[in-house]
Amino acid sequence: MEWLGWLLALVAALGVAWLLRAYRAERARAAELLYEKMDLENELDSIHAERVANPPPPAPVVVAPVAASSSAAGDAAAPLRELAGQIEELRTRSRAYDAAVEQCLQPLELMVGADAQTMSAALAHLDKARKPLFAARIALLKTPLQRDNAALAALQEVLQEPSTQPGDPAPQGDTEAEQTA
Repeated sequence: MEWLGWLLALVAALGVAWLLRAYRAERARAAELLYEKMDLENELDSIHAERVANPPPPAPVVVAPVAASSSAAGDAAAPLRELAGQIEELRTRSRAYDAAVEQCLQPLELMVGADAQTMSAALAHLDKARKPLFAARIALLKTPLQRDNAALAALQEVLQEPSTQPGDPAPQGDTEAEQTA
């Protein structure tokens, strides 16, 4: 019987040795990862310092000449009219979404201290209000102002083009942009 105790002690010693070996391997791996992290942080810091010391050159600004035309105002007004319509559509859909949210939140007032019948009525109201709420939200997300928009892009192009039509006075100094710079 004494040999069974020695065998159990030997198995326990082997288990402790194996766990100690696994612990040391894990600690070595953690130290290795820490050193790799520090190396990467140092490299990132040096790249950042290099960028700060040598910033990339600014992109060249290309100014296209604007042809004088009598329809310039009409060309600029078309995107503005389309944009105004899209903004009104966004406002309408936002109001519909707000109304759906308000309808969905109404039964929450009934739930405080409610009995089982009132609670079931409130939950039925919530179930009925969810579909219009999600439909209104989807409609709101599909508005043209929520994604890339040709009217906005055209308007942005029109607003960025400098006015160089004949007869236009030369721009005076001290513009707002120059004052803030």
